[in-house]
Amino acid sequence: MVKIKELFIFSSLLILGIFFIYIYNYINKAQDDIYSRVESNKVKQLTYLFKNIEKDIVLKNNIDTKESLISLFSDSKSRTSYEERLELLVTPSIQYIYLLTKDKKNRFRFLLDASKTDKANFYQKFDVKNIKYKELYTTKTVQVIRQKNMDNLYLTILYPIITNNEVIGVLSADITTEIHTIILEIIKPLETFFIVLIIFIFLLILMTVIQIFHYFITRKKIFTDPRTKLFNRNYLQEIIPMLNLNNYSIAMLDLDRFKIINDTYGHKTGDYILSKSSAIMKHSIRESDILIRYGGEEFLLFIYNRDEGDTAINICERIRRNINIYNFTCSNHDIKMQVSIGIHENPSLEKNLNEAIKIADKMLYIAKSEGRNRVIQYNESSKVIEGVKTKDINFVKHVLEDNRIICYYQPIYNYENNTIVKYEALVRLLDKDMNIISPIYFLPNLKHTNIHYKLTQKILSLVFEEFKNRDESVSINLNFSDLINDDIEATIIDVLTNDKNLASRVTFEILESDEINNIILFKEKIVLLHSLGAKISIDDFGSGYSNFKTILDIEANFLKIDGSLIKNMDINEKDFKIVKSIIHFAKEAGMKTIAEFVHSKNIYDKLQQLDLDYMQGYYIAKPSPTVLTVEDLFQD
Repeated sequence: MVKIKELFIFSSLLILGIFFIYIYNYINKAQDDIYSRVESNKVKQLTYLFKNIEKDIVLKNNIDTKESLISLFSDSKSRTSYEERLELLVTPSIQYIYLLTKDKKNRFRFLLDASKTDKANFYQKFDVKNIKYKELYTTKTVQVIRQKNMDNLYLTILYPIITNNEVIGVLSADITTEIHTIILEIIKPLETFFIVLIIFIFLLILMTVIQIFHYFITRKKIFTDPRTKLFNRNYLQEIIPMLNLNNYSIAMLDLDRFKIINDTYGHKTGDYILSKSSAIMKHSIRESDILIRYGGEEFLLFIYNRDEGDTAINICERIRRNINIYNFTCSNHDIKMQVSIGIHENPSLEKNLNEAIKIADKMLYIAKSEGRNRVIQYNESSKVIEGVKTKDINFVKHVLEDNRIICYYQPIYNYENNTIVKYEALVRLLDKDMNIISPIYFLPNLKHTNIHYKLTQKILSLVFEEFKNRDESVSINLNFSDLINDDIEATIIDVLTNDKNLASRVTFEILESDEINNIILFKEKIVLLHSLGAKISIDDFGSGYSNFKTILDIEANFLKIDGSLIKNMDINEKDFKIVKSIIHFAKEAGMKTIAEFVHSKNIYDKLQQLDLDYMQGYYIAKPSPTVLTVEDLFQD
């Protein structure tokens, strides 16, 4: 938004400019008023004198026709007598006084000329160019001719000589005065001052307008994604302070199998798909909704829930349907696209926007896991995930009883020497039909329950059994509540004390974002794990509050950077800088760094620019029920 200060300056300058224009116009009007008053006074004085001369000529000499008037002044003595009288009126401001009449061909002729220089002869022709001379014969009233574009005020006053209701002659006087020069000497400096001031103010106004215009242009570039013309993540940071989550639902959208399309048909087609899909999404929502390109082929949608009619689920279904039915055509290829969408209906119930987005992102993950091209909605108020059958504690209990627990393993890759440094163990459950159930369906409901601890113990047993006779290293996820559980601690101590080789190849990944209430106890448990020969990795670093001192105190071996920072760092410079800073911090602390969620070649290439140690993500390899080798990497 434009700053209040800029608007205030612009408004003040505009008002000041209008005020000075008013003053300037007022000065000009005052100047014109002075001219008018001077003119009126001169005309009034001269008219009075001409009236007396008219009476003297007409009444004293019994003039009743034009011919008798011509006859009177054809006599040189009479002409000289009256010219001498008229010469008495000649002053520096009245230099020309003469008497005219019309001949039979309506041409004006001199009868008297009181001029002291350039004197006209009797009955000499006088060329008339101004229509006022002819109007005088019609109106029979005094006429004033105002000369313009002259340095001095210049008036010609025409006075009709009338007898028997007929104009028989015209007394004329040319008046000049230096009043214009005098007024200019007084007013011109002030007028010039206001002109300069007005120009200066309007230059300032122009500069302010240009600055505001430049602000909007720059703002548009900063907040607009050039490829899709949607808002970008910079805009999200801009609106967060003003965003009332009570008024919105949040949706995360992801184009299904976009990477395959991009790799198969090329980046030009990929860009077309992104651009066209964005336009379809934009067309499918309302003006009150906010659509942001969140990263890659992922979009964030704020759905305004104060408008009556459309619900969040309806709008998202409309987006899904419109993209699904559209035929994308590029380079003679017809391509069908689908979109998966996760919705958080009540984001205001979360502690902040990032947490709400994470939940919507989890729903998106479920939508993709369930087969893609679907909308999954999370309703926090009822604590259920609509459209998905979550697994409760009883389900997990039966799974434990039936021993339907398996582990998947995802490689952690050293890109510098093309080796796998270790594998992360990821739990999966099997239902009675042997379908694989991902953790998101059951782990949220197990937190701090006895079933959770039993499940953790089972995972530890499976992983220890799998790797005790192998040479590879493995990472196992634990949280603080696992660490302080007596049964879990006993299992770890028993296995690792008796198998030092296995202990040296085991890393425990501790969630950095997990709530740790007792720091002293937490450090004690970490010291215990170190004493057993195991390594420690801080998981999801950067996702929440990062207690740097605690991390330094526990002397972790690895620092795993949270995927929310990694997945968009190719297009978000801020994330890139944060990741770079975390890596620097880890190096200073003597920790190896791992970037998770390396989901694309762009991210992979971007990370190689940093002093990163290891990578993990779908671009390298997806979790697998078997332990993959280097030859199995980069297959998708």
